[in-house]
Amino acid sequence: WDPLGFSKDEASLFRRRVVELKHGRICMLATLGVFVQNSIHLPDPVFSNPRPIGALLQVFAERPIAIWQIILAIGAIELSIGKQDYENKAPGDLGSFGDFAKPSDPIEWEKVQLRELKNGRLAMMAIMGMLVQEGLTKQGPLEQFAV
Repeated sequence: WDPLGFSKDEASLFRRRVVELKHGRICMLATLGVFVQNSIHLPDPVFSNPRPIGALLQVFAERPIAIWQIILAIGAIELSIGKQDYENKAPGDLGSFGDFAKPSDPIEWEKVQLRELKNGRLAMMAIMGMLVQEGLTKQGPLEQFAV
């Protein structure tokens, strides 16, 4: 079912699959980071805010050069080692990284890949929900449970 015709062009569909997988992985890490951020902080007081949006705004206000360092580091990774090889690799293929955890059975490997995709989609919705909830209530996700 594709009423908007996204799957007509194979190259575009492949790129969308790569982007979806990458965003899912990022959102899984971000969702974990939101919960870790409530309890673990770097020793510098600028990193003491337990809320995601509040922490970002605090770092941007007190250390704007740190935001640019983060953006430049992400850009360097995306343009070098994190760049997807569209001709020779499957979506999200990181070479031999993580091969120790890869099942040898191809059917089991397909199940693992499907689980990763589904969990990534769930994480994309979860992090968006947590950020919207913080924007509306000015409380982090764990602060909401404490009430």
